[in-house]
Amino acid sequence: MFRIISLLYGTLAYIRRFLYEKAFFKKKKLPVPVVSIGNLSVGGTGKTPLTIFLAKSLQKKGYTVAVLSRGYKRKSSGTVVVRNKEKILTRWEEAGDEPFLIALNGIPVVVSKSRYEAGKKAIKEINPDIFILDDGFQHYQLYRDLDILVFDATKPFWNDKLLPAGRLREPASFYRFADLIVVNRLDKSKNPEEITDFLKKTGKEFFISKEKMEKITNIMEEKDLSFLKGKKVGIFSGLGNNTQFFETAIRLSKDLGFKIIEKKSFPDHYDYKKLSLTKKPDIYLTTEKDIIKINQDLIDKYRIYALKYSLELDEKFVNYLERKVFSEKIKNEKPELENV
Repeated sequence: MFRIISLLYGTLAYIRRFLYEKAFFKKKKLPVPVVSIGNLSVGGTGKTPLTIFLAKSLQKKGYTVAVLSRGYKRKSSGTVVVRNKEKILTRWEEAGDEPFLIALNGIPVVVSKSRYEAGKKAIKEINPDIFILDDGFQHYQLYRDLDILVFDATKPFWNDKLLPAGRLREPASFYRFADLIVVNRLDKSKNPEEITDFLKKTGKEFFISKEKMEKITNIMEEKDLSFLKGKKVGIFSGLGNNTQFFETAIRLSKDLGFKIIEKKSFPDHYDYKKLSLTKKPDIYLTTEKDIIKINQDLIDKYRIYALKYSLELDEKFVNYLERKVFSEKIKNEKPELENV
């Protein structure tokens, strides 16, 4: 049954992509360069950490960056500015958890079902030099100047199947529509040679990220990872890929010398209004995406900390992107957008 549904799903994905690629359906274009970060799989592959890394890197180069996002499962409608250049303007409930986490990192964010409308709003209120389209690989409605495909090396997409039999949103062959590829967690792959061989055969530019974990935070303060040593720790998360976080926590427990005595898994984008934990662990460890949705009273009650997780890429990645996206004309001139 799943096989038949997957076949139908794949056929519809081909038709949809074909209609946009052949211009039967028109893509709307913003007068500011758009870089899309997306993937082929459901669940966590590192899109949000990559978005944060790229946005911060471009900010350091002097660019004004704005992230455009759908704001999945947000409790608001229309087009909402989550953060402008100066400050956060909404709660996480109105923004969605991932856009709010991006905004917490000092990055302007606008959410809307229509990323084109979000872009128009951002041009008025933020005046960006560049847009980053969050989770945009399947959002054909908006023209992008560069498409980045990101994937987790521990779950190679070419070995996966289409929904619902597997985790693929689109056929694996659709990687060819990406302009460049970023691979995360290559050092955790059981067969890194398979990954690099595949990447070389694609003919695409590709870059390999590195994970960075040095701190934990309870929102009010940060502590070094050494704080975990010798403690009894409970772990929980509500992600698209909870296993990935659990595996990271288990690995850290071995490296740092703490014991995991409790583990709880919640659905992706869980809102934690009715969080109930035991008080047996000395502390709980979760993710930044999760902790921003937890009331501070509960954070204090259960002694909850989030693992501060980020990605880093070689400077060549940002330099390559800058060369591909920008020209002197784009840097110095912004054409007017009709009806903005």
